[in-house]
Amino acid sequence: MISFEPLRKLLREREISTYYLRNKCGIYNLDSKTIKRLMSDESVSTNTLNSLCHILDCDISDLMTFSPDEQTN
Repeated sequence: MISFEPLRKLLREREISTYYLRNKCGIYNLDSKTIKRLMSDESVSTNTLNSLCHILDCDISDLMTFSPDEQTN
């Protein structure tokens, strides 16, 4: 499972609001549906991840973590 908890933590630490991501990032502005998907650990495009790396001046590993899903028989 992909989790965007590192992104949420980074936003809190830097005191960056979702309003900022929606409206203050120039060409990288993210729409509200995309931000909602990030906050809910839902899928987003690689373009979105690229934009976040530019906006936050960070690496992809600063935005998300991967842990294998539990296998059920």
